[in-house]
Amino acid sequence: MKIVLAIPAYNCGKQLNRVLSAIKKQHLYELFSAVIVIDNISPDDTLQVAQAFKKSIPHLHVFQNQQNYSLGGSHKVAFLYGERVGATHVAILHGDDQAVASEVADLVAQAKQHPEVDAVLGTRFMKGSRLIGYDQKRIWGNRVLNVVFTIVALRRTRDLGSGLNIFKLDILKDHVYLQFADRMTFNIELLLHLFKRRAKILYFPITWRESDQVSNARNFTIAKTAFANLMKWRFGQMEYSAIKKPGDYISKEY
Repeated sequence: MKIVLAIPAYNCGKQLNRVLSAIKKQHLYELFSAVIVIDNISPDDTLQVAQAFKKSIPHLHVFQNQQNYSLGGSHKVAFLYGERVGATHVAILHGDDQAVASEVADLVAQAKQHPEVDAVLGTRFMKGSRLIGYDQKRIWGNRVLNVVFTIVALRRTRDLGSGLNIFKLDILKDHVYLQFADRMTFNIELLLHLFKRRAKILYFPITWRESDQVSNARNFTIAKTAFANLMKWRFGQMEYSAIKKPGDYISKEY
């Protein structure tokens, strides 16, 4: 396996410093052929924080998107980069330090133990998961959505998208994901696409923390969009008005 670790980051310099410090201190970079930080034109010092680790973390690359592509767009940049360098997998670890950086090693171990699996998805809502400082209303809202997706999609759904996952690039080589929303609901469309492809998915319990992070998610809006996407997917009505291409997602390396 040749795995790239991609760290999307936006306006989270303080939190990204903790994530990269853990990667450096625990030598997590040894698990990957490359570690890339993808900054979404943050207004704070996110880019500078990432650059400060280039000398101390081997094969760390720092990119800044040409424009704010949102979280989904940064995923697209990550997948395209992995494809370009000949990786077999891309691991995603959000730069806001809500997921525990060290647990990416557990996901890599699962991917290696189960090479037939197309995606190892970290979940916040199964036995063994740990939630710290997470609002109870959000917990139950997510649990309800997981049940609805399980019933409608006829596929066990344990999380619609956490910040710690590994994807096999072979299942994404058709580039259909480029048509998905750039916003926070990208993971939901990606999950539904994996269901459609009958991808083999392994869910894995992770730790999820909320302390000093600033969430860009609008819970009601995301839940409403998730349900709408599920219904469109079930009845074969997923349509994309604009055809997006790899060249629509440009990042500059620093």
